[in-house]
Amino acid sequence: MRKVRNCALVCLLLYAPPLTGAQRNTWVATWAASPQAAAPNPKQPLLNIEDQTVRERVRVSIGGARICIRLSNEYGSAPLLIGSATVAAAKDSASVMPGSIQTVTFGGHNSVTIPLGSTILSDPVAFPIAFATEISISLYFPTRVATPTLHHLALKRAVVSQHGDHTRDAKIEAGVVSRSSILVSAVLVPAQPYQRLV
Repeated sequence: MRKVRNCALVCLLLYAPPLTGAQRNTWVATWAASPQAAAPNPKQPLLNIEDQTVRERVRVSIGGARICIRLSNEYGSAPLLIGSATVAAAKDSASVMPGSIQTVTFGGHNSVTIPLGSTILSDPVAFPIAFATEISISLYFPTRVATPTLHHLALKRAVVSQHGDHTRDAKIEAGVVSRSSILVSAVLVPAQPYQRLV
């Protein structure tokens, strides 16, 4: 009898019912990085951005049919303007897979100003991803970025373009490389309809 009770308890702990109501609108991080202040470094290309595009890659851990991207200006010194943003399937640090580029919007707009000390979440993007997929996020900065929020040990090289909006280019030519990433602090996907407790 004790064995039966123990078995029933284990089954109860392992099973969670389907998400309902507000839970269906829950988003979970499939990739995240800790925002950090930028240390003075004249050789860091991310500290000298003006009218340029930055393309950076992340590898997700959970798949989903849609994604949201969170950008951070938590360590900035002024409101930060993003002129445009895209997401695509990464090919290498500078290139994306042809035909995969999707526009990222914020409140229905292609551009957005992130308030000082704040974060902003994009609108959901119909961009199906699978476990361990590597995606590329491109951000265009039309005005000078004085003090960006970075993640120093990104483990993925970010590419800084020549002047102009290159967010929809299949490849950023003649870009300067950084070992840090800028602004992107998380990629989120909708919570799965069934979850198991660990």
